[in-house]
Amino acid sequence: MTIRIVTDSSGDLPSDLVEKHQITVLPCYVVVNDQEYKDGVDIQADDFYQRLQTESRTPTTSQPTAADFQEVYERLLGQGDQVISIHVSAKLSGTLNSAHQAKAALDDNPAIEIIDSGLASIALGLAVLDAAILVEEGGSHEEIADKVRQGLLSHHALFSLDTLEYLQKGGRIGKAQAFLGSMLSVKPILRLQDGEVHPVERPRNRDRALRRLVELAQDLGPVRRLAVIHSTDPQRMGALKQELTGLLPADQIIEARFGSTLGTYIGPDALGVAITQAG
Repeated sequence: MTIRIVTDSSGDLPSDLVEKHQITVLPCYVVVNDQEYKDGVDIQADDFYQRLQTESRTPTTSQPTAADFQEVYERLLGQGDQVISIHVSAKLSGTLNSAHQAKAALDDNPAIEIIDSGLASIALGLAVLDAAILVEEGGSHEEIADKVRQGLLSHHALFSLDTLEYLQKGGRIGKAQAFLGSMLSVKPILRLQDGEVHPVERPRNRDRALRRLVELAQDLGPVRRLAVIHSTDPQRMGALKQELTGLLPADQIIEARFGSTLGTYIGPDALGVAITQAG
């Protein structure tokens, strides 16, 4: 009997890691100019960000449906698999609700464990990666799910945005509302905390924002796993990665990209770092 890890595309986990660890990713939906796309399936990041900046209407997103989850769960259970399903924070999305609806439709099958990560983007991806590695190390799906839940507070995410415009338009601004009305030139740094977005500080330019991301990440050390992520500027992400090599060697730092689900809210020129603390 195999234990399978299921997540959603808001985790921004690179495809090579998804394939290596046989993770099942349910795509979220993004609506651009009245056309619905599956994130990472029907629309890729380059096309999405180009349209984000040129279409007159702001894109919107929606979670995978209960039917989407049920189809995946039924297929995996039909193969004799058990499922650990780990998803974006319930405070940010209805994805977890869809997962629970699907499990309920399957008579609350105990072979399915559903976890609210309290995370988003590549921080969720790191939690999913942890779960996949735990599966490879062995144990029951209940034991592994418990270990994943116990480890959730070790995952941290910090994001530097070029603007709060997209977060505000998308209605996901949360505690970062406190930064609205500040100078247009600031590049706000936000963190995920208690399942939602919280403000950290307001550097006045991109260089200072990058330096502060490095300093804040260093404060979270020692580090067991580390990822850097960008929306539209891979060179700047490369500079961030280089500055973080004191925490982990460069070949151990994961490079990722905000897909269209998160991109709808963080916008172009965003940068981020996610950390799994050691110990």
